[in-house]
Amino acid sequence: MGICMDKDLQTSPLPFPHPPENVKAANGSAHPHHNGLNGSLTPHGQISSNGMSTEELIKNFQPPEVPVIFVLGGPGSGKITHCEQMTREKTSFVHISMADIMNTMLKGTDLKDSHVIPTRQMTATLLASIKSKPRAEGFVISGYPRNMRDTSEYLELVGRVDGVILLNWHLNTLERQIEYGAQLGEVELAAAKVELGNFKKHVIPVAEFFDHKQMLHLVTGDRKPDLVYTDFEKVFHKIVESDNRITRKSLKSAGSYQEYKSQPQPTPAQTQELPATSTPALTTSHVVWVIGGPGSNKYSRVVEVMKSHPTWGVLHTGKLFWDYLEKVVKDDEDDETEDKQNNNNENIEIGRTLTEMLKRGDFVPHTVVIDMLKAAIKKEGDKDGFIIVGFPRDIVQAQIFQQKFSVSPVALLLDCSELELGRNLGQRRGRVDDNKEAVKRRLQLYREATLPMLKSLDEEDRLRVVDGDKEPLKVIEELREALEAEISSLTNAEDDDDVEGVELTDMMIDDLEKEVEEDETTEARKA
Repeated sequence: MGICMDKDLQTSPLPFPHPPENVKAANGSAHPHHNGLNGSLTPHGQISSNGMSTEELIKNFQPPEVPVIFVLGGPGSGKITHCEQMTREKTSFVHISMADIMNTMLKGTDLKDSHVIPTRQMTATLLASIKSKPRAEGFVISGYPRNMRDTSEYLELVGRVDGVILLNWHLNTLERQIEYGAQLGEVELAAAKVELGNFKKHVIPVAEFFDHKQMLHLVTGDRKPDLVYTDFEKVFHKIVESDNRITRKSLKSAGSYQEYKSQPQPTPAQTQELPATSTPALTTSHVVWVIGGPGSNKYSRVVEVMKSHPTWGVLHTGKLFWDYLEKVVKDDEDDETEDKQNNNNENIEIGRTLTEMLKRGDFVPHTVVIDMLKAAIKKEGDKDGFIIVGFPRDIVQAQIFQQKFSVSPVALLLDCSELELGRNLGQRRGRVDDNKEAVKRRLQLYREATLPMLKSLDEEDRLRVVDGDKEPLKVIEELREALEAEISSLTNAEDDDDVEGVELTDMMIDDLEKEVEEDETTEARKA
């Protein structure tokens, strides 16, 4: 996706939209339907609006029952201009410019960068602006959400989003605009590049999240302003007339186990006896499962934590699948003789079948998963223990593993909300299952198969939960603590067994020595 600056230059390599007449700058607007900040930032970072604090605003806020449309775009994309023109034509709608609000909030403070304004304060200020227009028949909100945390908080507190419009500019055009604006003295180059970086890093994931929700509408921005506005207007009316929207009720998480746990659920399937197998037991009983929804970044986080435990093996079922498929492709390219090609045909067919399953987002057959784990464990050789990531995915996989390997591991869950999973999935590229239908299917299977399994493990006191929605460094820290605790518990249990064995042996020796002494004493008395 491309983006552009928020500086409406009238003389540039491309025609920029002209600002509407009589519209004032950041601290106010002459437009009757342009809503500025109805409050201010206090020295302690609290929003004050009509004497209400941030928390009071949030507590007393009633979500709107009218359409809410977000308009995203880089600085200079023309989002404010088009929103103003739209609300001039459709006077029952109110435009809330979050850029103007942020500038007003920063006035009278030492703060210079709007990104430092806390999410809670931004949300409360937006709610105050909505609340101040009770007769509005709809809201067009430009420049918001700034990031996924804004998105998460808004959806939690307000919930309603009818559609999201992204004014989409090509990246190279944006860069030319920044440089041209700097030459004219209209733009500070360093600041513009920072803002560009922030937009790409924080706002694009927001757009991709709503795209995953099928709520995003793209309007190509690097064209003549009247052409852009024509498309903008069409998309606006399409959103208003559509029944497709996000509400708090429809936002039941596909990812959060804590939310799932709090709701009444059918009893998970009970353990079934499986036929005996000849699978050898693990060389160690030290096994920990790490589970998380698709997009929880569980493998990369576990690898980071386990750097301090080089004698433990980290196995990731997803990585095993991809490595296997890559090997099949390579072997197919390298095999030249007829015999080798014939021998490789079966693997190629298996590879194709697995690839199609992954493209659809389906689970790989249990037997394939277990066989891959067996081979990987054997290849790793002697290890103090194993962290198995992305496994098990349902109750059957857990049962098969336990009965084949004679071990019942504890599971660590990286518990992420659907928002967090969507944000992370939106940033991934290059895998065959990184498509909308596969992602939707994987989330569905996680909800229907994995969450019930987690509940079963929880009831057996074999589940430890780490909050995956926190700041990335905090997630790593809590995951480290949880893994360290389990590793320590497993190691100490083995040490205790060793000590008990030694103590038992000593007791047996003492008993034998006493018996010998008693026998000798008895024999001496007889003599």
